Amino acid sequence: MSQKPGVCTFCGTGCGHFIDVQDNKVLKVFPSQNHPISKGRLCVRGWNIHELINTPERITTPLIRKDGKLVPASYDEAIALVVEKLKKHGADSIGFLGSPRSSNEESYLFQKIARAAFKSNNISLDSESGHRNSLNVMNAGTGMAGMLGSVEEIRKSEFLLVVGIDITKQNPIIGSELHMAARAGSRLVTMDSRRSQIAKLSKDFLQIKPGSKKTAILAMAKAMYDEGIYDKDFVGAHTQGFEDFKKAFETLPENEIAERTGIAYDILKELARALAKAKSAMVFFASGISGLDEATIGYIFNLYLMAGKVGKEACGVNPIAGLNNLQGGYDMGVAHDLLTGFQSPADGAVTKRFSSVWGSDIPSAAGAPVYGMLADPASKLKALMVVDHDEGIIRSADAIKKLDFVAYVGAYQNAFTELATVVLPITTYMEDEGTFTNSERRIQYTAKKLEPTGDILPGWKLYVKLAEKAGLVWKYASPSDVMDEIAKVTPSYSGVSYKKLSSGFGLQWPCDDKNPEGTKRFALEKAGRKLSFVKADAVVEMPAAKSEFPVLLMVGKAQHFWHQNNLMKKTYIPMREYNALLLDYPEGYVEISAEDAKTIQVRDRWPVRVASPFGEMRVTVRVTGDVKSGTAYAPYFVQDMISKFLLGHADVLKQGEDATIPVRIEKV
Repeated sequence: MSQKPGVCTFCGTGCGHFIDVQDNKVLKVFPSQNHPISKGRLCVRGWNIHELINTPERITTPLIRKDGKLVPASYDEAIALVVEKLKKHGADSIGFLGSPRSSNEESYLFQKIARAAFKSNNISLDSESGHRNSLNVMNAGTGMAGMLGSVEEIRKSEFLLVVGIDITKQNPIIGSELHMAARAGSRLVTMDSRRSQIAKLSKDFLQIKPGSKKTAILAMAKAMYDEGIYDKDFVGAHTQGFEDFKKAFETLPENEIAERTGIAYDILKELARALAKAKSAMVFFASGISGLDEATIGYIFNLYLMAGKVGKEACGVNPIAGLNNLQGGYDMGVAHDLLTGFQSPADGAVTKRFSSVWGSDIPSAAGAPVYGMLADPASKLKALMVVDHDEGIIRSADAIKKLDFVAYVGAYQNAFTELATVVLPITTYMEDEGTFTNSERRIQYTAKKLEPTGDILPGWKLYVKLAEKAGLVWKYASPSDVMDEIAKVTPSYSGVSYKKLSSGFGLQWPCDDKNPEGTKRFALEKAGRKLSFVKADAVVEMPAAKSEFPVLLMVGKAQHFWHQNNLMKKTYIPMREYNALLLDYPEGYVEISAEDAKTIQVRDRWPVRVASPFGEMRVTVRVTGDVKSGTAYAPYFVQDMISKFLLGHADVLKQGEDATIPVRIEKV
């Protein structure tokens, strides 16, 4: 029996665990007692992650579609066909969708093959690509495109604000840290339109009207400024752009704040005073498919900058990723306009360095976001290569079916395999070594625990073979060699190596000559520049309820089956929990208040019809005190919601977590 260390690969927390292995079989999973984040804890997903190895939905051989059916093929045959088709269509007509679940090494080679072998910058991360909104704001404000605080410092922070995210369900261990801090005396405040689990654990819960987060944040900034309690010394000495931010809140009518947000202005004033007075303060929010839009994130960042709560101990603005290597995917340049470390391909010095290390010229012009190409009827897109996509692909299924060629790379069957021309299997994270970067920029090593069944290739070896077939020579002997190259081209990873990662619990970037042991949090004294109040769009109010559609529907995540997650379906115990929920709500559910249930004349678990100007769905009603009258909530796992209802509201849902859909709910 052997016990091998690793990192949970479900959410972006990055909890540490050990895997008991005997005779190439996993016996059990148990938490790492000394891990600085998880501290001997795992959530229900983490305790059962080993079940992913035993699922019957593993892909065990390459497949090629012939006469409409996928049939077994050799790697050589499948790889040759992929290279032939991608080269045939050319750089402007091909797209590459990377995975936020791939290791850093796999993601790096994925974008490298797109750029070096096929000369295309049409690269995107699938699933929770909304994380880019957060990184844009953090980078513009501080020059560091990542979470500014540290999970280890949560319990030291006096004032903790959670905006929108039900963090106890999306990232349970971080939610636990917030709860522990609150029990020890920190003031925990939640701002959301639905009473979530973290709201129930908070000292203060601001149940704001849907779509009003921007207004509430600006109202706090206005109160802080009008009362003269913002950190004038900090703003004057260390920031720029404050006058522009003032324009966003100084004309906000005080007499309209309560009406817009549902919260009395006096309450928001008191919170602003508490934030300004606290010696340390942190804020947390989701940054994914149902995360906040960039303007809201910008206002949150500016509020904390105004309060002087950036760059200090137990302070920071903290976007929390829902998927395990979402941060790492962007760090590795899986984006149409980014190279590794948030570097721009338009920067001549940067592309020169990459070309020198790679031995190949790379395109400097930004490519196109792949989802944008799929949504554009006039797009040139003809061929697509995609890695380990979640079920959210259904929103683009019709466009994908029209493509000439689709290559799928992954360990498991999912909706995408049914659309693929070629399927290339790869190993799971337990069957090879690699690194993953969590929400707090912690780069963690996970060891190989199992030998793969059959001749399945690790992702990095598959990309090497693809590159060779495309005419390139990549001399990597292991993922460690790939990380060594990442360090050469990525300043924030320049001090990272497998040797350093093999002991301890990872390194938080930037890890370089100045920070050889990594960087726990963004530090003002090391910024090397003034911090910037970021420019944000004007407040955009969400669609208001109308007489014909009097209820505002919110859409969110669920713990066991959040955002149609493909991996969740392959872990039996979490799936059992999901199925148990469906015993009460077999068609999914929509939450409404008791007051609205009385008006509609329905009871809990009765079927209802939810209609909007663009469509309707039939679900079961769940009567709860978690939503206010006039609002409703439905989690992503409602079975037909994405395909049959939400597609008609794509433009609204681009607003992220604050999106609302005016609907009418009727008894069936």
